[in-house]
Amino acid sequence: MKSGKWQATVRNRAGDRFSESFPLKAQARAWGIELETQFARGGMRDPRAGETTFREWHDRWWNARIVEPHTLRGDASSIKNHVMPYWADWEMRAVTRMDVQSWIRTLVEKGTGASAIKRAYNLTSSIMRAAVDDDVLAVTPCRSIDLPQIAVKPPQWFTLDQAQSILDELPAAWRTM
Repeated sequence: MKSGKWQATVRNRAGDRFSESFPLKAQARAWGIELETQFARGGMRDPRAGETTFREWHDRWWNARIVEPHTLRGDASSIKNHVMPYWADWEMRAVTRMDVQSWIRTLVEKGTGASAIKRAYNLTSSIMRAAVDDDVLAVTPCRSIDLPQIAVKPPQWFTLDQAQSILDELPAAWRTM
């Protein structure tokens, strides 16, 4: 190159080009050989795959899902209200574990309920795991995340007066119950 650097260019099986420049010829050659080896073994992911935006990856993930219609409606609502407003324009590779934790804190500060936060987090985690499975990301940022505790409601029992009122309303055949 005119700058005095050495450039190596490698193509993957799909024909995509990857180039990098180095100050030494030996470095360029070693990089090219290493990349060719990784492509040949199938162990190399496209380094540009992480440039995909969260919205683009979500759309691919969403269209591949197989879930019940009722689940789909609830998930769509959670994604629309809690996930997309925060993550839509982020590049997948830019999302870190700390970013995910900050997002959870933002939801808590907005007053979002613990169950809604957990559902939104689980959906986001599923999207990120799919990105890892498809070699868009090397690791998921959705790990070791602290979520708000979901309050467990104690069971509510009828008072004796309430139980007697119900019993009084039952037909005679059912009163022995």
